[in-house]
Amino acid sequence: MEQSFWRERWDDGRIGFHEALGNTLLQEHWPVLLARQAERGVDVRSRVLVPLCGKTHDLTWLRQRGHEVVGVEFVETAAVAYFAERGVTPRRFERGGAVCYEHDGVSIWVADFFEVTSEQVGTFDLIYDRAALVAIAPEQRQRYIDRLLSLSNPGAALFLISFEHDIGSGPPFSADGVEDWMARGFVLERRFSHDVLESEPRFRERGASYMIEIAWFGTRRP
Repeated sequence: MEQSFWRERWDDGRIGFHEALGNTLLQEHWPVLLARQAERGVDVRSRVLVPLCGKTHDLTWLRQRGHEVVGVEFVETAAVAYFAERGVTPRRFERGGAVCYEHDGVSIWVADFFEVTSEQVGTFDLIYDRAALVAIAPEQRQRYIDRLLSLSNPGAALFLISFEHDIGSGPPFSADGVEDWMARGFVLERRFSHDVLESEPRFRERGASYMIEIAWFGTRRP
């Protein structure tokens, strides 16, 4: 994960990945994921981990459903913008060398996700990944999965949104075979997929002939 690349994108305002109104797949499928967790006896208002969260509205959407929401984002500008755009002043504190902004059940840790520990943020029964995995270069994926495992409890539920494409480079990086290379830590189930190329001309301009967006339900292995 090249931090300088993402900081430059934020500094220049080139954040086409940001969805101002939140993610529709999350809004459609999250209640189903919670129902499954409830059947397993897991508290459906468990804390939610959101890696590489940016300033996504999804943090607010999840909080409105009763969750304590914990985002991790190494670009401090994004964390500050999230709260500023909502007209609130967060509490700012430090723990374990990382800065955290927190207000009304939503916290954003300004830190390298690969370095975040459970001593800082705790552990989780719910994880939401909309733009983290696909932002990470293939050679770093195993580090990312290992970090998810260290921050989640056995049986934790994962809602993952990935992409498969033929651009040849990223981000977003194509996650072909994701169910195989995450199998050590998570069992994945494909819930929904569709080709978004028509609504994402920027990827066609980069040479893509398809851009498949896929929503997954995952369960952390014991």
